[in-house]
Amino acid sequence: MIRLLAIDLDGTLFNSQQQVSPADRRALDSAQQAGITLLLVTGRGRPGLEIGLNKLGMDLPHICSAGAFIRQGRQGQVLSARTFQHKEEFQYVLEFVHTYELGLVADGLNAYHWFGPDALFQTLDSPVADAALQARTFQPERDFDQPLLKATLVAPPALLAQAAPILTRHCPSLHYTLAGQRYMDMTALGVDKGSALALYAEKMGFSAAEIAAIGDEMIDIPMLQLAGISAAMSNARPEVKAAAGMIAPSHDEDGVAWFIDQILNR
Repeated sequence: MIRLLAIDLDGTLFNSQQQVSPADRRALDSAQQAGITLLLVTGRGRPGLEIGLNKLGMDLPHICSAGAFIRQGRQGQVLSARTFQHKEEFQYVLEFVHTYELGLVADGLNAYHWFGPDALFQTLDSPVADAALQARTFQPERDFDQPLLKATLVAPPALLAQAAPILTRHCPSLHYTLAGQRYMDMTALGVDKGSALALYAEKMGFSAAEIAAIGDEMIDIPMLQLAGISAAMSNARPEVKAAAGMIAPSHDEDGVAWFIDQILNR
């Protein structure tokens, strides 16, 4: 029996217009009425997560910052905040950003910063741009030197591919994963959506067999592999589909509602 449903936001619950469809919203209510705990699991930092909660019109427990931060709702208990601060390692990331004029978002415990050129800012997805707009810094070496929940490298896909070996070679204390076509999330080693979901389930008393999860990006694979029942959106990458137990319709075709229906009618 499913008791916990872990749901990704972008590309999953939110459609291509960054909205929640009426069908998906009704399905969330049906899941709650059936006694299922809804858990949002997103790569977004806390500012972007807050924007998502506002659009959804619900206050739910959530995992954000790519698995680094777990909280029982807006004003709820913070269950986990796993940070990193490795200045010498992170310097390689900053040098790469400066060299290629890329973007970098810092999601800290006490601050949120964006560094990058104006041209790149214009290409940010709206949730990232909305959160970064009020948080620009021109001194990343200073402002990024703090305990970070997550740092996100913003770059064209080809440059993200070049960044991967740099992180592997020079940043052994960091975990990194693709969070979209132009985003690479960096967290402390061992911090990802899967480990966060396992931590939340342990604290709340859910077994893996009682968890369902749905997502669309590479960052979602660890939580899909943990869950007893999992689905990838039809708009997901092939690697994500291969990691899931079933394929749901796309985020523009009420895929979350379809998945909830599968769960409730098992």
